Amino acid sequence: MLLPDDALAELWTLYNQSGIRPEWALPMLYLESGFNPSLQNRAGAPYYGLAQDFGPYLQRHGIAPADYLAMPASEQLAQIVVPRLAGMVKAYGPLRSATRVYQANYLPATVTRSPSLASVIAWRGSPEYRDNAILDVTQDGAITVSDLAWWMAKEAAEPEVAAATARAYALRPKETPANTVYGMDFVDPLWWLLAPSAAAAYAV
Repeated sequence: MLLPDDALAELWTLYNQSGIRPEWALPMLYLESGFNPSLQNRAGAPYYGLAQDFGPYLQRHGIAPADYLAMPASEQLAQIVVPRLAGMVKAYGPLRSATRVYQANYLPATVTRSPSLASVIAWRGSPEYRDNAILDVTQDGAITVSDLAWWMAKEAAEPEVAAATARAYALRPKETPANTVYGMDFVDPLWWLLAPSAAAAYAV
């Protein structure tokens, strides 16, 4: 699914308010929803829309989930996603990579206590792991920041994400994209992107 130009413009609003660049937000949005603003959580959990926002959170902001799902992507971004992510930057510090942006969207409280790619953010047996076990690339019982980086690399390579990034930068031709997956948060371990087998070797 393609994001319209007005939604891409909202990503620059996000950048202006938080320092989160479009290429750091787009892989997270694609993993969460495939850029489909009308998507409800596939497992039936109360998460909705472009960034899979929590139903009670929407209701606290005066928006019923059904109404949220009827909003276009640009409106979801403007009303909920952009202010929420900008608020996370104020609460937890800069989010300067797709990996950290996804981590903040998934388990925000872990951002300040996971300094490295090797940091574990969810262990097998916890609800956070159980509901997202697919994120454990090596299936070793721990979801690490590196696992999130692997998924962000995978999503960033999707044609829809690459096209959305190019179109976002066409709106601001004087801007230059940064490293998507690791940004300014981590040193880029290029070998991690080779294949899931490389991730398995790393875990051993």
